[in-house]
Amino acid sequence: MSQQTTVQTVKTEFITNKDGHNFAYRRLGVPNGVPLLFLHHFRGTIDLWDPLLIHELAAERPVILFDNQGIGHSTGPVDNTVLKMANHAIEFLSLLNIKEVDILGFSLGGIVAPLVQLHGPPGLVRKLILAGTGPTAGPEYVPSPHSEFVQENAGQANVTEQNMLNLFFKPTETSLAAGHAWYRRIYERTKETSGEDRVGFVSEGFADGGAGITALFEALTNAQDYSNAKEGSYDRLGEINVPTLVANGYDDVMIPTVNSFLLSQKIPGAFLIVYPDAGHGFLFQYAEIFAKQVNDFLDGWKAS
Repeated sequence: MSQQTTVQTVKTEFITNKDGHNFAYRRLGVPNGVPLLFLHHFRGTIDLWDPLLIHELAAERPVILFDNQGIGHSTGPVDNTVLKMANHAIEFLSLLNIKEVDILGFSLGGIVAPLVQLHGPPGLVRKLILAGTGPTAGPEYVPSPHSEFVQENAGQANVTEQNMLNLFFKPTETSLAAGHAWYRRIYERTKETSGEDRVGFVSEGFADGGAGITALFEALTNAQDYSNAKEGSYDRLGEINVPTLVANGYDDVMIPTVNSFLLSQKIPGAFLIVYPDAGHGFLFQYAEIFAKQVNDFLDGWKAS
């Protein structure tokens, strides 16, 4: 694949931001080309990316897995707004002297990604992939009708496989089988394979007193409040002037799929793909298919 080998073995690197905190990241994939930066879900860290998805994409392009400030292997306080998260992602790219990047944002990461394009230097973001996500709050935004169910599963001190199946997959034989396979894959990276300690979900076991998850919940709450619109993306989606691919499962219990339609309607020229028998975690259920479509999109899809 590359000199950086695999998700299971690649070494974590660090770079220090202006506030003295370390950003953790991993680079793999082919050595040349526009890098693809991954922005993760609520409580997600670089240890939790799906090797199957990452390897399919890294076979054709450079890939960067990134823990934002306070997340996973990175240090400092976890950001409590999505705009702060976007600004830290912009700072991270600047520190690496990356002048052009593609971004795949999943879930919370997909809320952050458009803000990187809107607030970053002109030309920084070449293309966007927004997966299982929606905009910040706005008149047509639809919040999840299952918010108590989502918080009950996403807010556990020790997140279980069942919690993740409940959130990411549908209660069908095929979807759950894919979910079990995904859950096994995300634990393939171990200290034995990498020589490094794993980091679990943000605030795993509430070892940090719950500070990380509290900040993340605050960020989502702020993002879902239209009174904070000037820091959000909703009113500026029409300004996004880069090719964008929006994708989701047909029934997302976390960020209702109708919000993916909303993104595709408001971002000029955006493509939309909806996957059958799938929910929020469609990109792991259909990892190889989704990766091929992402690679094809990044290599040249254009709206007529």
